Amino acid sequence: MRWLRPGLIVLVFALALGLIAVMSVSVMGQLRALRTASSDNLQWTLAQVDTEFLRYHHAIEEARIDSMQGMLSTADLAELRTRFDIFYSRIDTFRATGTYAKLRDDAEFSRAFADTSAALAQMMPAIDGPDDALEASLPTLDAAAERVAPTVRSLSLIGLAEFARQSDAGRVAVTTMLMRLGGVASVLFVAISLLAVSLLRLYRLSETRADERAVTAARMRTVIETSLDGIILCDRRGRIIEFSPAAETIFGHTAAEAKGRDMLGLILPPGAETAPGGLALAAELRDPLPGVHDRIYLDGVRRDGTTFPAEVSVRLADAGGRRLFVLFIRDISVLKQAEAALTEARDRAVAGEKAKADFVAVMSHEMRTPLNGLLGSISLLRDTGLDARQRRYVDTVELSGRLLSGLVNDVLDLSKFEAGMMVLTRAPFQLSRVLDDVVSNQRELARAHGNRLGWSWCGAPFDPCMGDAAKLRQVLLNLVNNATKFTTDGEIRIEVEAMPGEGGLREVEVRVIDTGAGIAEADQERIFRDFEMVDSSYGRQGGTGLGLGIARRLVELMGGEIGVESTPGEGSLFWLRLPLERAETAPSEARSPRRAPRKRAPAQRLSVLVVEDNEINRTLLREMVEAEGHIVTEAVNGREGVERAAAARFDLILMDVSMPVLDGRDATREIRAGRGASRDVPIVGVTAHALPEELAAFREVGMTDILKKPIDRPALVRLLAGTVRAMEAEVPAVPAAPGPEPLFDPERFGGMVSGAALQGLFERFVTQGDGLLGDLAGGAFGPMTEATARAAALAAVHRCAGSAGALGALRLQAVLQAIETAAKRGDDAPLAGAAETLAPLWAGTRAEIEGWLAAQRAGQAAGQVAG
Repeated sequence: MRWLRPGLIVLVFALALGLIAVMSVSVMGQLRALRTASSDNLQWTLAQVDTEFLRYHHAIEEARIDSMQGMLSTADLAELRTRFDIFYSRIDTFRATGTYAKLRDDAEFSRAFADTSAALAQMMPAIDGPDDALEASLPTLDAAAERVAPTVRSLSLIGLAEFARQSDAGRVAVTTMLMRLGGVASVLFVAISLLAVSLLRLYRLSETRADERAVTAARMRTVIETSLDGIILCDRRGRIIEFSPAAETIFGHTAAEAKGRDMLGLILPPGAETAPGGLALAAELRDPLPGVHDRIYLDGVRRDGTTFPAEVSVRLADAGGRRLFVLFIRDISVLKQAEAALTEARDRAVAGEKAKADFVAVMSHEMRTPLNGLLGSISLLRDTGLDARQRRYVDTVELSGRLLSGLVNDVLDLSKFEAGMMVLTRAPFQLSRVLDDVVSNQRELARAHGNRLGWSWCGAPFDPCMGDAAKLRQVLLNLVNNATKFTTDGEIRIEVEAMPGEGGLREVEVRVIDTGAGIAEADQERIFRDFEMVDSSYGRQGGTGLGLGIARRLVELMGGEIGVESTPGEGSLFWLRLPLERAETAPSEARSPRRAPRKRAPAQRLSVLVVEDNEINRTLLREMVEAEGHIVTEAVNGREGVERAAAARFDLILMDVSMPVLDGRDATREIRAGRGASRDVPIVGVTAHALPEELAAFREVGMTDILKKPIDRPALVRLLAGTVRAMEAEVPAVPAAPGPEPLFDPERFGGMVSGAALQGLFERFVTQGDGLLGDLAGGAFGPMTEATARAAALAAVHRCAGSAGALGALRLQAVLQAIETAAKRGDDAPLAGAAETLAPLWAGTRAEIEGWLAAQRAGQAAGQVAG
């Protein structure tokens, strides 16, 4: 591009000189026009019009005088006609000559010219007539001449004024052109001066750059000679031109040996030209991409034949129009060895972390399942007649089980945090209600240690609030539980204070104060870490050291902070500050559970076979049916259901659709196709999820009707009553008519399950939900592209949907049904993203259930105190 600069300068000067030449020619032409003074001729002609008119008018007046004196002669009339003809010719010149075209374009001139021409046309008959007629018309001609005299005068003046203006314009144009010519000449002079200065500067700059290039070349030579990377310069044919000392060291060839040889044949081992690295290097040399400098990894060969891993980058250089290639080559043998070692170490670390996470998740779920079963069984055992000794044993087992369950829950919560599955649920709640629950929950433990436990507001109450009540309750329970463990015969006090502020968002501080052993300052930060305890000796209080670590994570998740102030021997003050927003409406109070209705004797007792693999659903169905006074037989899968239906006659079969071993559809087919005792009884399909297009298929296999989960007690009662009426009248059973459901309906199970049994059902449901979410997030089912993994995941989703519907978690059931629907229709995207979709919903559902259960426990405790 440098050659364009002088060319552009020459072009600019050529244009300037050409402009000066053109302007000079124009000035000369205008000067010649001024010298010829053609405009003087035109102005004379215009002046002559007025003169000839005056002569014509004077001739008329003389003829009139001579006529009045009787002295008018033919010669006088001829003179008059001559003057008229001259005047007429002057006027006609304006019409016939193009020189006056601009004058004719003037409106005032054109009007005067038209009036004059009209007057001449009126005079012409008298002028061209006989002498006696002309003599008689002299007065008329004189009057007409008097009338047209001003017009002729203005015609002459307008023309003279226009030509005077044109003359002035011509002189101005010449002056302007001369000024422009002078300006261009001045600019050209300045430009030439600047060019001279610029050329001088460029000359000095070129000398400076020449010196700099010499210094740079010396530096580059030093860099190349001292570089640890080999540098090879070759031409477009791949012939080596330069071979740096580092390249000599890497390849073992001297520069003299390498120069002139084929570069690829020198640095690559035999056959490497067809390897990926060799092909990439050849392609780069053959057709380099401007601006693209990818690194090429290949095997190089030394002079002794040994190969080594090398990293090569290629740069394209232009040396005076000659294309050259610069290769930078590095021996990366040590780097490859370090990379392999690092990869192996990373793989070991990842495998170890995955194994640890899998172990924690699996063990947490596997331990919670039997623990919840144990605690649920203990709750049911309490409803039986126990003597004092047996009740002490049951109390001991329950206390140990709940302590162990708390430890497992801590580990499970930690695994949730590590997996990023812990989410917040924002909902209105009563902060005072949460504190009442915490105190009620820990009162017995505090009393066992001889402690007094209570809470109070500091300042004005701040209720209701928006936030996650379940997680706040969990944090406070942990803090109060710790205070109870380390305080004996003392006091544990909870203080709540809403910091001053404007608006609905306030910072609320909760302080848990005890008079216990206290914590040393060196340990106050450490206790908030995972698996850290103040006392790790054999005489320590029980626990895993996870409680405060999880509390810290929960508080930070809620956007707050937590800390401790303590003096050994005097007690501790744990504080947490949370940003809470005042709720516009108070949360709806949970309804007290209804008492189970008394069993009533129906008109006819039915024998009902319940085929259901889900223990929660099976228990609910059994108790609901038995509450109506009917007899229930249970089967835990389709195969067992077929066997029981073949062995005995039932009045009604409630058949779950999705089950292991044998699903409900195949079981129905076998019952209908067999010769068993119940081959023709009504079979009602029970499913947590059924696509509209599947309902017809269910009936085709022999199902009488479909009862959709969640099981609605009124619908079930109608179904049972319809079956009784059908048996009495020998008509088909009346189908159930499910209706729209609320978000969470504890009335769903009709109050048939309450107390300890209800607690056990919900604990099993929570375990089931936690397990499903953990398995989906941890990939326990395997890749969803595999049919077996997909089927296992869908089965787990189906089971959880059934439990959710049965226990009134209707929104969770709807989402699970939507996931199953999409999967059945061939869309696996919702199933693949189920963990992310379900995490917040499950957290909210679990919080609702736990809050409702806490309300029931509080109501029962209040009832016992009142009693």
